[in-house]
Amino acid sequence: MVHLYHDFCLLMRFEILTIFPQIIEQYSNESILKRGQATGAIKIIAHDFRKFANDKHNKVDDTPYGGGPGMVLKAEPIFNCLKSLGLIKGKLKNKNSKTKIIILDPAGKRFDQKMARRFSKLERLILICGRYEGFDERVYKFVDEKISIGDYVLSGGELPALVVAESVARLVSGVVGNAESLKEETFEGFVEYPQYTRPEDFMGAKVPKVLLSGNHKKIEEWRKKHSCG
Repeated sequence: MVHLYHDFCLLMRFEILTIFPQIIEQYSNESILKRGQATGAIKIIAHDFRKFANDKHNKVDDTPYGGGPGMVLKAEPIFNCLKSLGLIKGKLKNKNSKTKIIILDPAGKRFDQKMARRFSKLERLILICGRYEGFDERVYKFVDEKISIGDYVLSGGELPALVVAESVARLVSGVVGNAESLKEETFEGFVEYPQYTRPEDFMGAKVPKVLLSGNHKKIEEWRKKHSCG
C-alpha cells in the first residue's frame, strides 16, 4: 500500500476491492499514480475482500444455483467490506453525492474520457474487481454504476480498475505536472495529431517542414488537419 506524505491536501481517494491487492499496490507504486500520491492529491488503497468472508477458509466464491460452469463471487464478503468502509448502513447503501461505488463488469457501460472527467469531480471512487464467472446478482444492489473498458475477456477486474483509476487520477489537480498537456491530449472521440522529436531526419523519414517553421498558426492548422475525430 502506498502512504501519503501529506493527507491534508487530499483531493480524491480511490479504493479498490479485490482478492489480489498486490496487483493494485505494485502498479500504484509506479509512474503517475505514485507521483500523485506523493504530492497528496490522491490516495489509492487496495482492500482484500477475502478478509471479509464468513468462514474460516476465507472463501469468496461458490458454485452457481441452477448449475453451470465456474464459480460465482459471493455477496457477503463484498457487502461486509463495503460496510466496514462506512458505505453501507444497515442493509442500505449510504447516499453521498461525492462517492460512487463502481463494479467493473463486461456488461457495463463503456468507459470513456467523458466518464473519467465526471468521476474526477468525486472525493471517493470505489472500484470492485470481479473474478471467476462474475458476481452474485445481489451485489449490484449496493452499486451505483457498472462499467466496462471494452468487449473482450480478461481473467479479472484488476486491470480495468487500474485503467479507470489512472485515467481519472490524471484529471485530478496536482497529479499531472503540466496542466497544458491535459488540454492537448486525446479525448472524447479525437485521436491526437502525429508527434515528432529529434532527429529531424531518421533513415530518410523527415519531420514535416511546417513543424520546423516556428509559425504557430500554421502548426495549429496542421495539427487540426491531421487529428482524427
